[in-house]
Amino acid sequence: FSKKDEEREKNWQEYLSIYSKYIEFYHDKLLKNSNSELAKNYLKNRNVTIEEVKKFNIGYVEKNPNFYEKIKDKFDAKFLKECGLFYFDEKKKQYVERFRARVIFPINSISDQPIAIGGRTIQNDNYQAKYINSPETQFFKKGNNLYNINRARKLSNSIDQVFLVEGYMDVVGLSKNGVENAVANLGTALTERQILMLGQFFNEVIICFDGDESGYKAAVRAAENSIKELQPEKYISFLFLPEGEDPDSYVNKNGKDTFLSFTKQNKISVHQFIFSHYYKLSTGSPSSLAILEKKLRSIANSIKDEFIKKYILEFFLEKISSFTPNINSRKKFIPKKISSLRSTRKIFNETKSLNKIELIEYSLLFLIINNL
Repeated sequence: FSKKDEEREKNWQEYLSIYSKYIEFYHDKLLKNSNSELAKNYLKNRNVTIEEVKKFNIGYVEKNPNFYEKIKDKFDAKFLKECGLFYFDEKKKQYVERFRARVIFPINSISDQPIAIGGRTIQNDNYQAKYINSPETQFFKKGNNLYNINRARKLSNSIDQVFLVEGYMDVVGLSKNGVENAVANLGTALTERQILMLGQFFNEVIICFDGDESGYKAAVRAAENSIKELQPEKYISFLFLPEGEDPDSYVNKNGKDTFLSFTKQNKISVHQFIFSHYYKLSTGSPSSLAILEKKLRSIANSIKDEFIKKYILEFFLEKISSFTPNINSRKKFIPKKISSLRSTRKIFNETKSLNKIELIEYSLLFLIINNL
């Protein structure tokens, strides 16, 4: 090892030590301290039992915590600043704890080591973000990690799928109801690295975000990011819950069997979701369909595997063709199946009578598709 490697290893061991101590300290506070009743009531109202608190090592940092005072003389000041648990308050002229007045969820690495924390405020406060995570450090990158991956990966020998959800409480709620194969991303857009990580252990990733507008928008971003990493024999699916539901609320109301049945009946593949989303934005006009085709070609061309790229592009183009109206039709636009080659030739050879607007639209269509 070089001197630089030795220094990094020393910092890594200190990093693990302080996070382990912090998590244990506030986990015990939640279980044993009378000042934690507010947090206990919050968790009870969210249907989180003591078993889940212990299983996930959930803790509670009170409003006026004292952990920093206990350990400030045991660690280097520079390290305490960089580890992410504390920050310097310019008004108070002192270091304060980042997760004060929050329920905390330890985030472990894929090898089951504590590397970060997620915190959820339990009181209505317009001045605080509802959820926060540890800031990125030399040992923690949000886009390279997933909440609960340390537990979920151990199930891959017996379960072929994994649910990717939005929040810690979704993972905890699913686990309580017997759905252990769930992970959550860490407050950022889904990354290619996270998809690759899941693909190491599972053949199918089922992305199930909240059933609201923000959850849908996050799903669109996740679809465009994840399809790039699609591989043969691997599947990425999307599951949309009824409006207003999230995985935690749905499984608590309906139970494991209903949740899994709903999944089986309603999940759709990533390429089907992408086509459906962008087709809904199209008006069906020639210029709109041309823009749709360009967008879908771009998405397909971003796929790294050449075989998957070929078949996804074919799927997109066939779907567009099946929804292209006869240009002589003045009736309301109705989707139709792809014409046979003979029928296509017959239509092509017919003399067409186009008005001025139609002529302009089809001229634009020709220019857009051919990049002229």
